[in-house]
Amino acid sequence: MKCWICGDDANSGEHLIKASDLKSSFDHVMQKSPLYFHTDLKRNQPVGGIKSNKLKYQALLCARCNNERTQPHDRAWECLSTYMRERQPSIRPGMLIRLDRAFPGGVSKSMLGVHLFFLKLFGCLIVENNIPIKIEHFAQSILQGVPHPKVWLAFWTGLHHPSIKHVGCSPVETAQLAGLVTYASWFYVVDRLAVNVMYSEPEKHRKGLIHAWHPSSVGKRVRIVGQ
Repeated sequence: MKCWICGDDANSGEHLIKASDLKSSFDHVMQKSPLYFHTDLKRNQPVGGIKSNKLKYQALLCARCNNERTQPHDRAWECLSTYMRERQPSIRPGMLIRLDRAFPGGVSKSMLGVHLFFLKLFGCLIVENNIPIKIEHFAQSILQGVPHPKVWLAFWTGLHHPSIKHVGCSPVETAQLAGLVTYASWFYVVDRLAVNVMYSEPEKHRKGLIHAWHPSSVGKRVRIVGQ
């Protein structure tokens, strides 16, 4: 297996959910107090530590790409995730969030990092599930530090009951034409915060993109979407 980003030998598995998000939601994960991991095929799988391979994709990346190359992107998401989940008053549907409160040193560069963080996760999903989306474009964006023109993010709340701790990511739902994906959507969830990651061909005007954000946006606010 070769790293889908740079082509070197793949020897590193990316977390399904970022370790910092897991730690913030579940303080102590041990064999005596495990997490319970669910998939479509198997439920209630005990997980005795945040570094468990059950919480990772297959080894689809090289260590350099998974760590050094994309570490700034991981940190950008960690910063935004913490801000949105700890914000007072709490996020709610329809709320406009000022991104300069999360990134006082510079919104554009930091939010590009958030975009690239989700490109890495999305790329792993594409490769692991053989989704017919060109992975080369995802790799080029990460290597060059530029946005993917067809990937958008929308920030949600209210998908799960606030009293129940829940982290995870959904399967990727796709719409295809002639064997190629024209639209794809999946969710990354950390307690009350969820990110809807979407891939859309430019000519497809999808309802889900109405409140979505892209690095090409000149605004420094995002609207929280809800059910």
